Amino acid sequence: MNRKLYQEYLQQFVTQAIQNSDGSNREIYELLSEMQVKGLLVSHREEKRRALADAQQAFDEHRHWPLEIILSHLGIESAT
Repeated sequence: MNRKLYQEYLQQFVTQAIQNSDGSNREIYELLSEMQVKGLLVSHREEKRRALADAQQAFDEHRHWPLEIILSHLGIESAT
């Protein structure tokens, strides 16, 4: 797995969810849960699936944490 691509996709998924949410961890998690990585010709499938799964897990298990702490936990500086 390419770690650099993984981090890029993780940043992309979380940023997209935050921008389309009301800013609450619950809604960010719900938006992440609706995202899917599927299709025959998806490039970097392993990195995308892992990044999405890790983002979903972090927002699910740590909903009570402040947003900035979750982002730091994921290794994301800022998603805005």
